[in-house]
Amino acid sequence: MDVSPDPNTPMTVAVVEAVSSFENRAPTELPTLHDTVDAEALAALFETEGDVNGGVSCSVTFTFSDSQVTIENGERIVVEAASPTPVARH
Repeated sequence: MDVSPDPNTPMTVAVVEAVSSFENRAPTELPTLHDTVDAEALAALFETEGDVNGGVSCSVTFTFSDSQVTIENGERIVVEAASPTPVARH
């Protein structure tokens, strides 16, 4: 699933909404985003006011709930099914 977040919506809210839609679950049924990533740092990283990033490209990928989330330049959120953790074989 590929989403272009509304620039007036905080990135943390946009991520929760995108994952909620992808997993077909209410946002309140998802784990707390703050338990997965530093929500304040995530918001600051993609803050658009004042061009905090100085025009530098930035992307972040993390697992949230049952999904893998990639945020590209704060302009695109890609949500995919999280890959299962590989099992170590001896």
